Amino acid sequence: MLLIRGQVVKSLLLGIFLISLVSCSGGRNSTGYSIINDMIYSETYEAFSDSQIHENGQSMQAPPANTIARGFMPHEMDEDDVPVVMENPNTMTAYGWKRGELLYNSTCAACHGEDGQGKGLVVTQGGFPNPPKFKSRSFKYSKKDKKPAGHIYNVITFGSGNMPSHAQQLYAEDRWLVAEYVRERLMTKGKK
Repeated sequence: MLLIRGQVVKSLLLGIFLISLVSCSGGRNSTGYSIINDMIYSETYEAFSDSQIHENGQSMQAPPANTIARGFMPHEMDEDDVPVVMENPNTMTAYGWKRGELLYNSTCAACHGEDGQGKGLVVTQGGFPNPPKFKSRSFKYSKKDKKPAGHIYNVITFGSGNMPSHAQQLYAEDRWLVAEYVRERLMTKGKK
């Protein structure tokens, strides 16, 4: 009985030793032994390098026709290649108004000011030219009618005058929230 236990212990110790010997293959940054070498040592190409795989000899291929990037929807344009003024596809909720205000304050208030009067820190301390006031006549179609949210959305998306496009800073849905916030809360007499 004692002899059998000794052999079991020896076999167990030998097994542990062999497993530890096999698992220590090449240092701490090694991934161990490779069984399927194609997965670890695959042939890669740089983006603009030559390739024998494709007929045109290029490793980076052009996307198929009419491909749209993920998360991007093309804006509708008229015959003169001017963006069409659209209606807001989203309904404004209490959350939407609050998010629009927060996004305006973090993205737009640096130039336009928190009240929309064009006196942000970039203008007062940075020496940049004043953007138009949201309550000015230039921001209205007529004396009484405010510009639609789609117009403000297009200005945020494509830029206007000294203002560059902010499409990279704000998602399309967030641009609608900011446009509605500017139109309804900053273009009126008093902030609601």
